[in-house]
Amino acid sequence: MAPHPAKTARIAVVGAGEFGISTTYHLLESGYTDITLYDRVQPPVPDGSSVDISRIVRADYDDEVYAKMVVESLELWKTQFKDFYHPCGLLCMTPAGNPKYLEDALRNVEALGLPVTKFASGPEASKYLKLTHTDAMSGLAGYLSHDAGWAYAAKATEHLFNLCTGLGAKFIAKEIKSLVYGDDKSTVTGLSFTDGSNAAVDFVIVSAGAWTDSLVDTSSRTLATGQPVGYIQLTEEEYEKTKHLPIYINFVSGFYVFPPHPESRLVKAARHSYGYTNLQLAEDGRYSSKPPTVDYSQGELPPQRTALPKDADECLRIGLYEYLGPEIAKRAYTRARICWYNDTPTKDFLFDYKPGVSNLFVATGGSGHGFKFLPVIGKYAVGCLEHTLSSDLLTKFGWRQQVDKKEDASRGGTPLMSLDDAELA
Repeated sequence: MAPHPAKTARIAVVGAGEFGISTTYHLLESGYTDITLYDRVQPPVPDGSSVDISRIVRADYDDEVYAKMVVESLELWKTQFKDFYHPCGLLCMTPAGNPKYLEDALRNVEALGLPVTKFASGPEASKYLKLTHTDAMSGLAGYLSHDAGWAYAAKATEHLFNLCTGLGAKFIAKEIKSLVYGDDKSTVTGLSFTDGSNAAVDFVIVSAGAWTDSLVDTSSRTLATGQPVGYIQLTEEEYEKTKHLPIYINFVSGFYVFPPHPESRLVKAARHSYGYTNLQLAEDGRYSSKPPTVDYSQGELPPQRTALPKDADECLRIGLYEYLGPEIAKRAYTRARICWYNDTPTKDFLFDYKPGVSNLFVATGGSGHGFKFLPVIGKYAVGCLEHTLSSDLLTKFGWRQQVDKKEDASRGGTPLMSLDDAELA
């Protein structure tokens, strides 16, 4: 078991997204005094997954550990982060007779005492929600989880980042080229940047999300996958008719959609699926899936999309029709994007030391369900770093010697494919 760093150690946190910022905050709260956050630009980073207008906050998990963690996180969303949280509820549906993920999620939510309303059919749910178009959610069944909602991701991330700098964390806007190892590879001695400069470190935490595997060889323990997201502009009249709606998710197709955003009147629709890969050559000679490169030092920005791959577009159009009706479902996207997850084989977070490297800790593996834990996820990362969590959690979040894949029953849609293949289909 690797010793955790001294409170005065020079700690570099690589990646200023949700995992990196929350871990930094909880390190500072635990008494660590010399922490530097690194990312290409000041957060919220434009192509990070924690930059968006909305992220689901739900306790509806088939895994009891995460369901309980959400309840803990919800308390902070409702208090310390209340300016960024919108408790609108979550409508969880599947084709009738195919509950799969839903039965266990419902059982956990009810066991935690959270309020739900069950629906034996889509029309019953449609009537409850006062949907007016025909065939709304036909053939579906499920329940409404009243205590769920959404978080304004970009603003919440920026808020926590400001808390970190207020507590003494430093931030340096530089892109990491590689970690620098000692002669025997058992320690990291520094960071090498793409501008040719270097920085010495005592301890490194890599929380680079979908870029993690290109910096640290995780040996198939993480995989960056792109997920489709589309935004549709509503009229003021449409906004007034739909602003009361909960988030809707279909746990078989993977489709989900938020109520219109109160600032922009945009409807955000997406798919929680197996995703797309984008293999690129890593600095150490491996091929690793990572998001398309954006060189912020040259003034580049993530490419602006107005279309999605065919399989994703079809899924989003069907889901929009199910919930919001044909008029909105056929409307062009105002913009679209590919949001990059960092998946683990079991979809558990990865909080552990890289085997054989005494001062390299990895905190990543959001697997498309991490943002709801923003207020507390760093606490669990620090608990693993200091070995203070229970043994079962240390194992759950640990570096698994045997990489066994576990099906994520919360995902739907088409199988995993390359982004290039999806674009060409």
